Amino acid sequence: MSKLNINNLNMAQKIGQVIMPRIDFNDPNSLPLAKRLVKECEVGGFIIFNGKRDIVTETTRELQAVSEIPLLFGCDAERGLGQIVSDMTLFPFTMSLGAARDEELVYNQAHFIAHEMKECGLNLLFAPVADVNTNPDNPIINIRSYGDEYALVSRLCVAFIKGCQENGVLACAKHFPGHGRTGVDSHVDLPVLSTSKEILRNIDLIPFEKSIEADVASIMTAHIAFPKIGDGNAVTISKALVSDLLRNEIGFQGLVITDSLHMGGIIKLGDEQYLSLKALNAGCDIILDPTDPFTLIQNLNNSPDPELDGSQLEQSVERIISIKEKWLTHGTTSDTTIKEQGVNLRERIARQSICIVRGGVLKSRNSVVYTFDVTESDKDISNDFTERLKQAGVNSEKISISLNSDDEPITDNISDDTAIICLIYTSVGAWKKLSFLHDSFKDILTKLGSMPKETVLISFGSPYVVRDFGNFKTVICSFDSLSECQKAAADILLGKVDAKGHLPVSLG
Repeated sequence: MSKLNINNLNMAQKIGQVIMPRIDFNDPNSLPLAKRLVKECEVGGFIIFNGKRDIVTETTRELQAVSEIPLLFGCDAERGLGQIVSDMTLFPFTMSLGAARDEELVYNQAHFIAHEMKECGLNLLFAPVADVNTNPDNPIINIRSYGDEYALVSRLCVAFIKGCQENGVLACAKHFPGHGRTGVDSHVDLPVLSTSKEILRNIDLIPFEKSIEADVASIMTAHIAFPKIGDGNAVTISKALVSDLLRNEIGFQGLVITDSLHMGGIIKLGDEQYLSLKALNAGCDIILDPTDPFTLIQNLNNSPDPELDGSQLEQSVERIISIKEKWLTHGTTSDTTIKEQGVNLRERIARQSICIVRGGVLKSRNSVVYTFDVTESDKDISNDFTERLKQAGVNSEKISISLNSDDEPITDNISDDTAIICLIYTSVGAWKKLSFLHDSFKDILTKLGSMPKETVLISFGSPYVVRDFGNFKTVICSFDSLSECQKAAADILLGKVDAKGHLPVSLG
């Protein structure tokens, strides 16, 4: 790309550059709107949701071709591009890498994700998650974090950033200054924490500082309020936290990107014009995912001079243009062999991450497998696990426990040579509340764990759900329900392989 001169950009172009709306391929109106936003508003880029490889690739090429200034195309592909683009690769949740504690594995994963992104013309990865998950009851970070040790999180964040950026895709450490202490999903409401700046400095901020030392290209703000720090505003609109702490004290000179403006944690604080003005004046460079980008851009263009800090805007656009000149190249890459590499890498992560909390190899050749599926999937979620048992000669009766079931799932006619195996499936996702066990599930698990049999409890998802069930003789933690994770957990239970993972969080 030719050298861009910010002095040649008018005010409307500068405002366009700091806005990053969404393209949702499930919405038929989204793509025509995106084309208008490029042609009429010269927006700086887009965050991508849904879609398949061919349409995403075609879209990024088409929009880059008509944009005067190269576009950023970002996505929340923490677990791989398959999280966003349906026919690409999906990896286990991030905490799996924390359990594996292998920097090379993290580097290779990030490198692979970046490669698949480049195939689709995507150039900005909203990862790594730099949050230290110090709250076991965190409903939205949880298994998206590497763990609850800041040193481990820091080390793996640095490996991820290097793997991503050495393959030509910008990384983004999130959610500054740390979302790991919250007990509220910021997609739903604004978390308010009484945490002091000193505590943040000693724990939560360290992974961000290490990420900055690793030259991370961007950092995303959290929609969280810290009343005891600075002006007390939510981070995204707090000059004390963005300009004073992140910029001036810590010294970050890359892009600062807001978390999505679709989220309930920020929406409740004001309309999009107010929030965007506050965020830009606080020191944020990019307004991510506004709900009505056309109206927002129009309103920002019509804002009186005192409302929009022209100097801050100028600095933001300079950073955006500088990043684009340094990082962005047109075109996509293609490699037909990489899919197999992703499958092998996913299997390695699964096998290296399974943790035995206590107990050991299954002795019984008969079992009753109880499935507690908090995710309420519409498939036989335990099939990969039970098939593995069957292949090893273990007979299994399967019982699925439903929240709405009136039947008594516990029977007295289970023979002494039959093991009771309980599988818990949880997940973490925006607005979904899928990381905790319902009380009715807890009651049944307590009864099953107390039976005088060989008892096994396996968590696929949040490890914290096993804390209340000390009566199970064997407890195993995986961090995802992907097929490879279930097969690996079964193989460890069967004694075929040794568990290599180490719990990256405390269950005490």
